[in-house]
Amino acid sequence: MHKLPMLSFGLLFPTLVICFCNAQKPASAPPSNFTILTDSLPYDLQNPSLTINLVSEALKEISGLSPTDSAGIYLAIADERGEVFFIDGNGGGAVFNRVLFREKGDFESVEMVDKTIWAAKSNGDLFEIKNWQKNLEVAEHKTSLKKHNDVEGLAYDPRRKSLLLACKENPDSLYPRGIYAFNLKTKTLEESPVYTIQPEEVNFHVPYSETEKHDYFSPSGLAVHPQTGDVYVISTSLKRLVVLDYKSGKIKFAQRLDKKILPQPEGISFDPAGNLLLSSEGKQGEGMLLRFEFKQKK
Repeated sequence: MHKLPMLSFGLLFPTLVICFCNAQKPASAPPSNFTILTDSLPYDLQNPSLTINLVSEALKEISGLSPTDSAGIYLAIADERGEVFFIDGNGGGAVFNRVLFREKGDFESVEMVDKTIWAAKSNGDLFEIKNWQKNLEVAEHKTSLKKHNDVEGLAYDPRRKSLLLACKENPDSLYPRGIYAFNLKTKTLEESPVYTIQPEEVNFHVPYSETEKHDYFSPSGLAVHPQTGDVYVISTSLKRLVVLDYKSGKIKFAQRLDKKILPQPEGISFDPAGNLLLSSEGKQGEGMLLRFEFKQKK
């Protein structure tokens, strides 16, 4: 459908056009710039191998997840306070350590790189947390991103030696969702996004079900697969998982997330073996941490 006739028609019949846009009927064929999916997901997202209920009240609104250099130990962060939680995945999800680096702030994501902890605020500010075991050192790094970009995802990209920051943007718009790279050597953010996700493309690959609210894909977390390098991005507003090819940035796979299993998916990570970890806020209960086994191709 060409945009010019649509605009002219809309000027004459605005009410009818609004109804049509809200319907979001998928096209019978993809636009030429959309990717045809050919890959499959190496995880069974209906059957987690491990489910941990996070009993800590502070993690009811868990908004970020990261692995550490210790097997089974994960980092988490919650909204509205700069505090990192160490979670024992081998011990039922018990919180055995906390690192408070800021009293207040809309912190959305956390990532450990070597022994350094990084945390991101929704406005794009990054906090570099060192010597957290003894004499805490915290450095704040301003980026060109702003509050309206609404950063919600943070992941380490070992190939670029950079942190990837995923922007939620306006969930009610079809504006492209950008993923930016923060160079850990220069401590600067690249001006242009290294990846871009078109919400309309996600809707084409995974159309709305009859019972789904017509939201748009808006990143709430991302992680880089340790074996394949693929970039996994989740959206809590639309309950979707999208996998991007590391080199081309094209969508390799897209899948609906079951809200009964993941009521509000906010965090995503991998362990060194490639097992997928997803965290969810507890809408009417405790936060959760789920593990899905990596099914390697034979």
